[in-house]
Amino acid sequence: MTESNAPDKRWLTLVAMTGSLSLIMLDSTVLGVALPSIRKDLQFDDSSLAWAVNGYLLAMASWVAIGGRFSDWIGGINAFRLGMIGFTVASIACALAPTTWVFIVARIVQGICAATMQPASAAIVIDIYPVNQRGRAMATYAGISLLFMAAGPLIGGVCVELASWHWCFWINVPIAIISLTLTMKLRMTSIRSGAQKIDWPSILLLLIGTPMLVSGLQELGARSLTMDSALLTIIIGAALLSIFVYRQLKLPKPTIDLRLFRDRGLLGNSFILFCVSFINVGQGIYGSFYLQTFLGFTPIQAGLGTLPLLIPVLSIIHFAGRMYDNHGPRRPIMIGLSFVLIGTVIETVGIFSMSYPILALGMSVFGLGCGFAMSPANADSLSRAPTGQRGEASGLVQLMRQFGSTIGIALMVIVMHSFSPAVLPGEASSQLTARDIGFGFGLHTIIALMALVAGFFLVRRMTEPQPQS
Repeated sequence: MTESNAPDKRWLTLVAMTGSLSLIMLDSTVLGVALPSIRKDLQFDDSSLAWAVNGYLLAMASWVAIGGRFSDWIGGINAFRLGMIGFTVASIACALAPTTWVFIVARIVQGICAATMQPASAAIVIDIYPVNQRGRAMATYAGISLLFMAAGPLIGGVCVELASWHWCFWINVPIAIISLTLTMKLRMTSIRSGAQKIDWPSILLLLIGTPMLVSGLQELGARSLTMDSALLTIIIGAALLSIFVYRQLKLPKPTIDLRLFRDRGLLGNSFILFCVSFINVGQGIYGSFYLQTFLGFTPIQAGLGTLPLLIPVLSIIHFAGRMYDNHGPRRPIMIGLSFVLIGTVIETVGIFSMSYPILALGMSVFGLGCGFAMSPANADSLSRAPTGQRGEASGLVQLMRQFGSTIGIALMVIVMHSFSPAVLPGEASSQLTARDIGFGFGLHTIIALMALVAGFFLVRRMTEPQPQS
């Protein structure tokens, strides 16, 4: 439990934690419209360009659950500060990168540092607020951060057209300084769960298996659906992750306690966040690519084209938080997932018909759904965990979100390139048609339906109090 939980300090703590998550979300999508400029300046080839985006997401997916455990070991504030400092340094390295591989390594370091501070920041927000205020607090924490994620293409477009792509990373620095300064000013400290023996085989299984699985899927879609090396990479990655899961369930003191997923609500919320992240990142990257390539939008216009998604999130997120506080998670989550499904259907129709008004309508409905569903699902997940395991539970939830982001891009690539030759954002439009992207968005409709079914069967009406540890 953090010690800065006096009412007059909570909002400053919330500002600091929200700033950190906003940076993480922003850097997931800000490169969508900047990739052509980065590719030209740093002379990326097709293979290395994919790592400019997915190196960051893969690093987060590989490390985030361990980051949650690390937060419990050394204390949430310590993990947060360490991750924020590293993230800031890596952002500066991205902005100043002279070569392709310096840029990629800096992006990977960004991902690792983001995965260190993200579980800590979410656990801190839950700790400092009483149960009846957590929905509104998490609505602010997740809602503003989701706005930054959705606004990534707009921010990237403004940077590219009015300055240069380097400013996509320089803008991280002042936000990071503000967040760090607030934690210092508040003299925030945290209680550690105690030193535990590190199970290095488990950590290695996770850190090797996750990138192999996701990169194999990515290579399979972008290159060839029958490529032997990609299939072998997928099989090995899946096998390593299966061994990891088996080991965690058998160890008396696992590195990551997957037994937390025995809570039906925690499992359901995590899967829902997986699905919504799957859809969000795919839309953020390929949506702006579609607007520029097939509808003739400039980078700034493509960014402005995301406003129909942002405005509903901003208008509904706090209402959803109050609904969670008053009625529990089931009502806002089910309302939200219904809108998410309807929105993805309309978006798919808009992509196939090459109609921005229809696409904008779909984005508005989808944004309304995200506003209702995401913060209640996140708040309910952490409220279900004992206090001493909230960092770990946060890590598990964020692991599912990052898996959703990385696997979402990989599977979207597979679906799109089942009908068209290999392509990456920024390549010639002749290699990818609007119809191909429509099939990719159609995949989002299937994922949205899966989330709705999971919410119906797994999310309970009210959050039960959890034992303290």
